[in-house]
Amino acid sequence: MSLLSKEERLTPLDGIAAVVCWAVGFIVLAGPADQPDTDAGALRALQYFKDEDAAILVGTFVFMIGALFFLWFLGLVRARLYVAEGGTRRVTGIAFAAGVATGVSLLLMGGTQAAGAINNDQLTPSAAQVYLGIGDGFFYAAELSAALFLLAVGLVVVSRGAFPRWLGWASFVVAVWLLIPPIGWAALIFAFPLWLVVASVILFTSKEVPVRIDL
Repeated sequence: MSLLSKEERLTPLDGIAAVVCWAVGFIVLAGPADQPDTDAGALRALQYFKDEDAAILVGTFVFMIGALFFLWFLGLVRARLYVAEGGTRRVTGIAFAAGVATGVSLLLMGGTQAAGAINNDQLTPSAAQVYLGIGDGFFYAAELSAALFLLAVGLVVVSRGAFPRWLGWASFVVAVWLLIPPIGWAALIFAFPLWLVVASVILFTSKEVPVRIDL
């Protein structure tokens, strides 16, 4: 066993901070900004970017800060898996890469809407509609990459005990949920943030890092 440093003890709070920022960003975009659905008409999309540009920029900025908090938190998750897995750490590498892909997809999801708000004076109705669609495309990419992230994390947890094993099995459930197209969006909005909060609490209350011992 190895003791966690003070910095590592505080880093789990970044996972909770990510969830808080995502929630605030969604609230701003769905409330004051009144974000339309992807299948909204082109004129409605253009009106959204022109009339709600300030709210869009605030909401996407907070949301993207949440993605940065997630990427910072990901470093601690990687360290935890790395120590526990041992060997070549192949699955830990997959988990880290998938986590980075998830964070980048979330950054780009917010960035496309911010770009639409910034360039609203030059937008045509069809271009505004495309901006909405691209944002949803990155959301879909985040679903798939988050599924791979949770699958890899679950494998290390169940086999090596990097976290409590029940969290590993829960990771598998959420990963499968994310891979079901009609309902995967709900897993990314609700289940994945809940997983982050639970993992953050476990890491924050943990005093030691499990070390794999090869016999």
